[in-house]
Parts: sequence; structure tokens; C-alpha cells
Amino acid sequence: MKFARQSGFLLVIWALMLIGSHASASDIVTVSAQTDRLLLSQHMTFRVLPANTSLQQLDINRARYWQSFEALKQSAQANNDTTVWGLATLYNRSAINQAFVVDLGGSYVKYAQVFVINRNEEVIDSADVRFKDGLIQRPYLAQQMMLPIEVPARTTVRLLVSVETPPEYVNPIQLWNPGSLQLHLQQKQTALGINVGLMVLIAVAAFSMTRGNRRRLQLSIACVCVTLILVVLLHSGLWITYFSPLKPSIAQLLMPYSQQWLLVVLGWACVELFSRLARQSQIVRGLKLITLVFIVSAVLQPWAPMLRSAWWLAAQNSALMLTALLAMFFITSSRARNRIFWEASLLTVLTVLSLLITWPRMSSTWVGQNTIVVYCAMTATLLALLIANFERISEQLAHKVHRLKAANLTIRRRMRLFQQRSSEGWFELDRKMQWIRANKPFLSMLGCSNKSMLVQHWPSAEELFGEAALSWREPGRSEHWQQLVNITLISGQRRWFSVSIYPDGLGHVMDVSKQIDAEMQLNYLAKHDSLTGLLNFEEFKRIFQAKLDKQKPCTVMLIDIKGFDVLCDQVGGQHRDQALLQLILQMKKKTPQTMRLARYPVNGIAILGPDDEQAVFALCYQLVQIVREFRYSTEGRVFQFTANAGMAVAKDAHLRIAERLIRQAHDAEKIAQQLGDFKVYSATADDHRRLQTSEERRWEDRLRSALVNQDWQVFRQPILSASLEQDKHCYEILLRLPNDDALEPDEAIAPQQFLNAAVQAGIMGKADRWLFRELIERFEEQPFEATRTWRCHVNLSQQSLEDADFINFIESMVAHSNIQPKQLMFEVAEPIANDRFEETYRLFKELNHLGFGTAIDQFGTGFNSFRLLKYLPLTQIKVNRFWVQNMLLDPTDAELVNSCIRLAQINNIEVTAVGVENDETRALLTKAQVDYLQGFACGKPTCW
Repeated sequence: MKFARQSGFLLVIWALMLIGSHASASDIVTVSAQTDRLLLSQHMTFRVLPANTSLQQLDINRARYWQSFEALKQSAQANNDTTVWGLATLYNRSAINQAFVVDLGGSYVKYAQVFVINRNEEVIDSADVRFKDGLIQRPYLAQQMMLPIEVPARTTVRLLVSVETPPEYVNPIQLWNPGSLQLHLQQKQTALGINVGLMVLIAVAAFSMTRGNRRRLQLSIACVCVTLILVVLLHSGLWITYFSPLKPSIAQLLMPYSQQWLLVVLGWACVELFSRLARQSQIVRGLKLITLVFIVSAVLQPWAPMLRSAWWLAAQNSALMLTALLAMFFITSSRARNRIFWEASLLTVLTVLSLLITWPRMSSTWVGQNTIVVYCAMTATLLALLIANFERISEQLAHKVHRLKAANLTIRRRMRLFQQRSSEGWFELDRKMQWIRANKPFLSMLGCSNKSMLVQHWPSAEELFGEAALSWREPGRSEHWQQLVNITLISGQRRWFSVSIYPDGLGHVMDVSKQIDAEMQLNYLAKHDSLTGLLNFEEFKRIFQAKLDKQKPCTVMLIDIKGFDVLCDQVGGQHRDQALLQLILQMKKKTPQTMRLARYPVNGIAILGPDDEQAVFALCYQLVQIVREFRYSTEGRVFQFTANAGMAVAKDAHLRIAERLIRQAHDAEKIAQQLGDFKVYSATADDHRRLQTSEERRWEDRLRSALVNQDWQVFRQPILSASLEQDKHCYEILLRLPNDDALEPDEAIAPQQFLNAAVQAGIMGKADRWLFRELIERFEEQPFEATRTWRCHVNLSQQSLEDADFINFIESMVAHSNIQPKQLMFEVAEPIANDRFEETYRLFKELNHLGFGTAIDQFGTGFNSFRLLKYLPLTQIKVNRFWVQNMLLDPTDAELVNSCIRLAQINNIEVTAVGVENDETRALLTKAQVDYLQGFACGKPTCW
């Protein structure tokens, strides 16, 4: 009996312990290092107590005082000043202590605590956090209710959470691994940023549409939307998160200023709204006065703390709210138009949103939800504003379509009249490529007397222009079809025509045979040597660089042949050319057809071959031996020649530049000369560095000193008008360096000697500015000279083309001078214009727009001169001096000069012949109708 009573007593004690264990926590939650995210509120029990309850006053072992999370959410408290306590049991099965973060989802929570208690009810870890403002007013988005804790290894602990909030506002509590929590926060910020970005795009679209409609009321509403978005960005913390992470307090400083300017824009919108309503002039004047007060308050805010108070901002917003409601009353009572009602409604919504953001005290529910509500309301308002603009836009589009249709009919009627009277070739086709009509100039171009003759020889346009012309009638095509077509006329002649067919069937024809023939002739002469027929060296370098750009293996060889100067001096230049031609023909027979040959200045050959260095070296040796065995006999005398060769292989990526490889091959040829006659040498990087002389460094130091000390000399050379009836005072400004040579101290140094060093040192751009500034100053000092000058030519370097501010410098200097833009002509050498075509086009276009003249110097030296002549906005071209100097000796050079003159005249461009050294050349150029002459026969450069 006694044993039974003891056993019963033990069972009661065990049951009470079991009940106490169940009351403390519903179950034990196992955590470890692999725990990423855990919804802890499902495993917790909760208790609601007064706000001042401490941890010691809790009784965690009585189950009847604790309830589940679902029961807690359904309970209601009359007193909002309460604290909710949550209890959970955690077991860390890891061998080390684990750190976790308790996420309370604190949009509504003001104060929270967390405690970790062991089995002896001792606090082993705790944390707390407090905020006076809700999430939307916090200066940093990441400042949420998140508390770190640490759970000991292989230990069961109790987790107590205290939240100062009404029970119905308690969020689900989560347990996070710190790494997973960081990734989650980043994803939330990114999603919120995308949401705001889309809202900003919609606001910009609404602003652009209202600005295009030129409606001040809608424009003011769009400005309110944009300003309100900026205020919301400051409220929500996104501005701080993405743009100023190191200074989160700046959002709090900017908040009152942004809100005040929001009120200013709202006041403007209210003024525009009442201006649309009739017989409300007194209210409009009052609103203008209120808006003026808002503006003064915004200006004085930095110096008056009272104007930055939340109550002052709320009072202003309340006044605007009453104004918006008054506007709605007037609109409703007067049965205003539907559009004004929509605009007033949008403005009222925006005023309410602004009031809710600026009001100093809001309920906890609104503080927690206003971010989402504001975003949704703003998005809906912006979409409504866009819809309100569609009606106006559709009306404008319909009106424009009607006007375009009427204009189209008028244009077609006038176009047909123009076709009949025009001197150009016009025709019209149907969809089957059949001829509908053709004007007389078009028939005469083809050699036809009437339309019947045209149809007889070419029944359709497809037979005349080819199958490619069928593409003009492709469905959906909006651009006209244009192509150069080579047509065989009825007389048997072949002519080039530029044909354009528009989508409506109209066609335009121009006879461009002379232009094409001149272009083809000029392109061939510009790319080939006139004596040997080989490529010239500029075209050779272009082909070489093109292969390097395509990553094709290649090797360059330079063979310098000596002895032709002796032949020329003793028997004449004609025999020198004949000997060179015979020698090159023999060397071409030994060269494979896959290799490209060019004439290397002056008496040499450049060869472009594969990257097989051994095979190329053997070929170089064979060609040098051909020169050794070659003999030229004339007038009973036999002449022999010597040769040396240098080669460079494109191996490394940084060496795949044509100029650099040619320079290395040239240096290798110099080394071969030092080794003796008939030697071949292959360039290496060590050889290139060894051949770099101190002379280049001396020039660079000299130029830098001249730039600092302004140690330059200005020369000018006259440019005469070829016509005797005109006497125009023109000259070219030249930059020179003083000569330090004791033997010739008065002889200035020409730029050809220091130009390369100046370009490499980056000095020519500054030298161009100095020269132009000096020119303007001298015109200021000599006003008579400025008045009598018809045109002054100034050369520009490559660095000036690349200087985006150079055009502003020219404009500012000329604007404050006594010289007109039309008196200045800016020249760019053709090689520079070819290499920097885009920069040259941009600068010449801007110069022409300002009234300055533009010219291409050394025209004809490049491989694509006609491209520059055709596409650049040119005033003048200056023909290559070497062609002009050899006009009396070489008929090819004379024809080149005449071709340049004819092409320029076709494009209405002036021509200046450079290098006129005698009266015979001057007379020949005058007969060819050149515009200007420059050279020693017209005047030598003199110091100015």
C-alpha cells in the first residue's frame, strides 16, 4: 500500500514535468550549419503582457498562459501598449557554436529583444533593437528588425523573443543563416529597385508626352509625379542603398527640402487647374500667392529650422488638399469636361499621397504598408496620366495623317510636271516593270527618239537595268533602290548610269560615265607606279595592314638597289628608267604570283609574302643575286648595280602594325648595308632597339623646349590667282623652328625635319593652337593686312583633328578678332585625312557651318583621293607638288593633274597647284583652268 502511494506520487510528478515541458515549447527545433531559413513562429508559443514586463516576471513553465501563433493573431487587445513574448526550444547538433539571425519582419515593430537561455534559466546571449520610425521613414533599407544570436554546440537552449507591438500586428518570425539572409536582402533590394526603375520610366514617358502636347496642366501633374517619386526614393531608403552607402544620414537631411519642393510643384499644378476653370480668377490669384509663399519657404529652409519642421510641411499640404477638394467641387457642380475631371482627380490623388508622406504622425498600420500603397498609387496615377494623353495624341496624329495625304497628292502632281520640264532623266514603272512614261532627257540618254523605240529595244526595265532592279517592289520596302548600271546603248557605246527607283515606281537616271571613268583612272594612277606598273608604296602599306588586321601570316621584304644615280648622271634619266624596268621584269619572273610587289622609294622593291621566314629569306637572296648578275649596256658602256635586302616577319601580336614592320625591315636593310653589298638581313626586336639613334630623342627635347619658350618662327608664302583678271591677296602660313647651326643661322628649319618627332611627342596639336593664336594677334596689330587679305591658309595636324575642343577654340578666337571666317582656309594633308576620315569629316563640316574654308593638301598622294573629294565638305584641293613639278617631263603626271582639275570642277571645288617652279609650268596650269598657283615661281616663303 505504501509502495502504491509512492508510485502514484511519482507518476503525478512525472505528469506535471511533462505538462511543464509542453508549456515551455511545443517541440524542439533542431538546427545546424546546413539550416538556411526556418519559419520559427510555427514552433513557438506566445504570451501577451504589458509593455513594461521584464524577463524575470515571465513564467515560461505554465502552459495555460502560452498560445499558438494562429491563436495570437486572432486575439484583440484594447490597449495597444503591449508586448508579445514568444518561446521556442532549439537544439544545435553541430560540433561548434552556430550564429543565426532572428528576422521579426519589423515594418511595425518599435522595440524588440531576444534572449538565449540555457537549462539553468541563465541568459547566455541577448540582443535588442529599437526604431522610432517605420520602415519607410528609416534612412537605410537594411535597418530592419533582425537580431543576431549564437547557439552553443550540441546544446538545447530556449529562445525568448520580445516584440513591443499589438498581437494582431506580429509578423511571422524566421530564423536565418547569416549568409542566406544577406543574399535574401540583396534580392529584395534588387526587386524593389526594378519596381522603382519601372515607375521612373513611366514617369519620364508621361512627362515627355505632356511636354509634347504643350498642355501646362498635364505638364505640371507630370512634374508632381516625378518629384513625388524622388521623395518616395528618399523615404524608402533606395536612394541611400544604391547611391550613397557611406553616408546614410544624407537622406534625413534632404527629406524636408525635397518635401518642400514637392509642395511647390503641387501649388503650381493647383494654379494651372483653377486656371482652366472659368470665373475663378480670385482663387487663382490666391493660389499664386500661396505658391509664392511655398517658394520663399523652400529658399529660406537652409537658414530657418522652423520651416523644416514636419508640422509646417503638413500644414502646407493640408492647404493644398483643401484646394484640390474645392476644385473637385467646382468641376462636379459645373459639369466640366471629362478631361478636366480626370486631371483634377489625378491631382487629388497625388495631393493625398503627398499628405500621407509628410504627415508627422501616422498609425502603425499605415507606416508599415505605405511603401507598397505609395508605389501602387503612383503607378496607377502615371498610367492614368498616360491614358489621358492618348486622346490628344490620337487627334494630332489623325490631323497629321490627313495633311500628309493631301501633301502627297500635291507633291505627286507637281512631280509629274517637274519630270516633263526637267533636264534630268525621269521615268515611271508599274508593278510589272513595264514603262508607263519617260521624259525626253531619259530617252536621249539611251539614244531613243520616243517611248515606242524604248519599248522596242527594252520591253521592260528589268532588261535594261538587270534583275537586281526587281528589288524595288519588294513588300514592305521603304527605301529607294539605287545602283550603278553599265548599259549598252543603241549606238553600241557602253555608258555608266546612276539609277534610282522609288517605292511608288518613279525612277531617276543620271549619266555618270565621265565621273566613273575619271574615278577609275585616278584610282589606278593613285595605286600604281606610272613607270613599272607595280603598286605604289601607299597602296602596298594599305594591303599589308589589311592582311595584318585579318590575322593572316605575312612577311615584308625591302630591296634597295643602288647604282641608278650614276647611270642617270652619265647617260640620262631615260636610260635609268629603262634599266629599272628591265631589272624589275626579271625579278617579277622569279617572284611567285601569290606575292604582292610594289615600288619602294626611290629605286627599290617592296614584296609582301607568307610568314615562312626561311623561304622568304631564300627568295630575297635569289632576287639580290639577280641584281648582281644584271648588266645594262648602252652607248658602248656596261653598268652594274648593287642591292641589299631587309625583311621582317609578323610574329607577335604587338608587332602586327604595317608601319612598325616596314620600319623594322628598313632597319634590317640598313644593317645589311653595313655588312656589305648583296647582303640579306632579317630584323629582330634587338636590332630595332639598337638602330634607334639619339637623334630622335634630341628632336623631341628641342620641340618641347620650343613649345615652352614659344621659340617658333612664322613664315608665309604667297598664293596667286591663275586668272589675270583677278588679283586676290592669298598666302599660306608656315611654322618653322630657328636654326641653331652656326654655319647657316638664318636658315629656318622646315617642319619635314621635325614633324615625325613632334607627332610622336604629342606636340603638334599645341603648336597648331600657338600658330593660330599668333596669326589672330598679328591681324589685330595690322588691321590693313587683315582687310586686304582674301584668304589665309593654315595647316592642321592629326592631333588637332582628334581634339574635340579645337573647333570651339577657333570660333572663340575669330569671334573676338577683326578677320572674317571666310578669310581663313584650314588645310589637312591627304594621308592624315585618309587615316582619320571620321575626325576630318566632323571638323570640316563644323568649319563649313561656321563659314571657314576647308582644303585637302597633297591631293593625290593617297590611295582613295576621290573618296575624300566626293564625301568631304571641301572648298579647295591642293594638287600633289610632285605631279606639278614633273608635268613638263612626264605626260602621266600632267594627265594626273588635269584629272584632278576636271574632277574638282565637276564637284564645284577650287584647285590650287602646288610646286610651280617655272613659267612654263605656270602657263600650262593656267591653260588647264586651275584656280590658284603656289610655288617658288609665284613667291618664296618669307618671315612674317
